[in-house]
Amino acid sequence: MKEPVIGVTLNWYKNDESKVPAYGKWLFGLNQSYAKLMGKADVIPVGIIPVSEDTRNILDIVDMILLTGGGDPDPELYDQRNSGSIGCHRERPLWEMELYRNAREMKIPVFAICLGIQLIAMAEGEQLIQNISTQVDDPDDHNGKADDPGKHTVEIMEGTILREILGSEIEVCSFHHQAVAGIPKGYHQAAKSKDGVIEAMESDDGLVIAVQWHPERDFTGPLILHSMISRFFGDTE
Repeated sequence: MKEPVIGVTLNWYKNDESKVPAYGKWLFGLNQSYAKLMGKADVIPVGIIPVSEDTRNILDIVDMILLTGGGDPDPELYDQRNSGSIGCHRERPLWEMELYRNAREMKIPVFAICLGIQLIAMAEGEQLIQNISTQVDDPDDHNGKADDPGKHTVEIMEGTILREILGSEIEVCSFHHQAVAGIPKGYHQAAKSKDGVIEAMESDDGLVIAVQWHPERDFTGPLILHSMISRFFGDTE
């Protein structure tokens, strides 16, 4: 079987104001850690550029999507006032939530990381914890630095796909200060940290695995990606 095509979302960076008239408002990019993750699997990765509001044409040519990490969504998008969000992005969250909704309608598998799990929760009507350090009692070290990410233990629930892949308890690479506040309908919790923060969830139909930590920066990413490829596409050789 031919290698599956994985559509990978890109981060949106604001262009310099002086360059906007010539080049547009946004630059699109991706940390190399995601490229390295894709390189460890038998897949054909393609970057998804928001060329229009209609995402179905993009989804018609991919077999699976990877929702990558990024900045804080504007809390107005989940009906909250700002109580610790930084940056408050709107355009990317709105576009990727629509991408996600269409992927679900088209039954396309989704692997979501960090911002990805948050956008899924928002698209399904849930809210976010805007700042773990001030809104969670006795919080773990979720938010390290770019060159020194936080590391903490997560407990993986019985009966989940992640439990089959990773076991019952692991240490993960963590770089976030927000988290999902609740599990949407049609999903179940798959992992939590010792402070109770939701660290992963899976869709009841098994098509979506979403994690709050950064698996592209630790050992868990290749294991999760290989498992999803095997389950959905079989032997690609």
